[in-house]
Amino acid sequence: MIEIGRLCVKTAGRDAGLKCVVVDILDDRFVLIDGETRRRKCNILHLEPLKDAIKIKKNASHEEIKEEFEKLELKARETKPKQKTEKPKKVRKTPEQLKDQKEEKKKLRDVFKRKKKEEAKKDKSKEKKEESLEEKAGLVEENKESKKKENKDARKKRNLKSNKK
Repeated sequence: MIEIGRLCVKTAGRDAGLKCVVVDILDDRFVLIDGETRRRKCNILHLEPLKDAIKIKKNASHEEIKEEFEKLELKARETKPKQKTEKPKKVRKTPEQLKDQKEEKKKLRDVFKRKKKEEAKKDKSKEKKEESLEEKAGLVEENKESKKKENKDARKKRNLKSNKK
């Protein structure tokens, strides 16, 4: 049923519902199609063959298929080749540009270091203010005395354990 020149309707994919013609049989599963669809390889399971057939040679060009479609009063897809453009080349930076770039990075680093130092100074001043409030309340002396007692007790226990051995 699938042969060169057979008109088909594409049933799957982006071109579904459009008419095409089989241009070449690639293998038992795939064919090359062209017409209202894009010229491309297509699975035969994605095609629905029609009764009509066109007399074209194997691997016919898009222009030949377009002429045959016009005879059948069908409109073939207009394909335009891609415009060739040059690949943009990477431009290497000059030594002067590299130096300028390094200097800008250093300036930015210095700015951020200054900000961090200022924040650290603010945090320290806040801590000092809090400490001064504790000192005013007399809590600092009590904490120091309780720590000293705990240290003395721990030393005595160690000494007792070492003497027992």
